[in-house]
Amino acid sequence: MKHLITTKTKFFRLAFAMTMILFVAFACKKSEENLPPTITLLPGSGYVHSDTMLASGADIKLRVQMQKGDLNMTNFLIDVYTDSVSRYFDTGMNIEYLIWEGAFIKTLAPIEDWKFMVIDREGNATATSIKISLDTSAQFTPLLSYSPLDFGTQDNQQFGGCYNISDSSMYFHAAVAADTSLQKGIDMLCYYDDVDKNTITSSGANIEDGIFPVNPSNWSYINTTRYYETSLSADDFNTATNDSILLANYDEGEAKRKAKKLAVDDIYTFRTESGRLGIFKVNAVNGTNEGSINISLKVQE
Repeated sequence: MKHLITTKTKFFRLAFAMTMILFVAFACKKSEENLPPTITLLPGSGYVHSDTMLASGADIKLRVQMQKGDLNMTNFLIDVYTDSVSRYFDTGMNIEYLIWEGAFIKTLAPIEDWKFMVIDREGNATATSIKISLDTSAQFTPLLSYSPLDFGTQDNQQFGGCYNISDSSMYFHAAVAADTSLQKGIDMLCYYDDVDKNTITSSGANIEDGIFPVNPSNWSYINTTRYYETSLSADDFNTATNDSILLANYDEGEAKRKAKKLAVDDIYTFRTESGRLGIFKVNAVNGTNEGSINISLKVQE
């Protein structure tokens, strides 16, 4: 009988010990789970922060606040869902707090579901979403046409290579590099090198050092224009009279900061830093440092 009691006592002690071990292990696991970051769309005049309706081509201005939980934030993503998914923004970081501002345009899609996600260094993620519907009552914007335009590459002494869309002015790079007032208005610039070949880009495109005496990335004012290569024909370009063709053929998620290796009849849509949409067709290229690119250009009024 005494042996039976001793055995039971040992069993209960063992069971109690195992229970305590499991409890401590569970408590430790819970304590090791990190709080995720937070993300909020901030309201403000002109900013989109909740479900809304906008006309095609309208600006979508965003102001997003992000705050770490227990760990620093490492990624911020914006995905837009229509009949497919486009990644509009993707950046890496290693910070505790951020207020990010950006601007995009409303496409022709009837409904756009926007998802904003922040991720910390252990992969803990938090997301918020809004829905932007298409206002079909609005009219399309007419296009202004400029043709031909000769862009000179970096050593061309005949044609400038820095273009201001607002007043349709072309400047030589040296003049713009020396004048901050000119830098503010430059939307497009041109260069040639052995890698990118004939290229139209902008000062915000991380141009390689050595192409220009003063790298445009070192200007006091930086503008970024993004370019999207289309499959449009010359007839499509020539008959375009309003921005419906731009809205249907500009993909923010796929647009790049450089239109590279340009060839005759290439057609690109683009969006400037200020949100203005345009389209250009390549008419001729002369691929050298002293060469040029001739284009026809159309932009929103």
